[in-house]
Amino acid sequence: MKRWDVEFGNIPEPPKVLAPGLHTACVKDMLKKRILFIDDEDLVREAIYELLTEMDYEVKVEETGDGGMKAFTEHPEEFDLVLTDLMMLDMMGDVIAERINAIRPDVPIVVMTGTPDDLPLGKAKAAGVCKVLGKPLTKAELDAELRGALSHDC
Repeated sequence: MKRWDVEFGNIPEPPKVLAPGLHTACVKDMLKKRILFIDDEDLVREAIYELLTEMDYEVKVEETGDGGMKAFTEHPEEFDLVLTDLMMLDMMGDVIAERINAIRPDVPIVVMTGTPDDLPLGKAKAAGVCKVLGKPLTKAELDAELRGALSHDC
């Protein structure tokens, strides 16, 4: 816009909206991604929570599989991704994945484990798991894997 356009009132028309849902989709993409994080080990839960918040995710933390399932079933629309441990006392991560997948198959589920051999790829995919991450992992690895899962790069 040139200076004289403003001085003489030649203000251009605002752009027209081409697709009504486009604006909503763009706004949602700009919002913080919301992660349900489930792990029964205090130190791991605290460390991963810190990493996730540093990566600018909004995080809901649960310390049991039952607690995670309750949080998800009460508000399934509130989460963009589920990150869970595999080996927990009350519920295994692949069982959580199956149950969440039955409610919202579009939500990527990422399982972390210190023993990746305990969840073979075929079993993981059958349960609806997007990615299996071995522990320990770096912040950069976690960030890359979560971004891939959120892009449905499973």
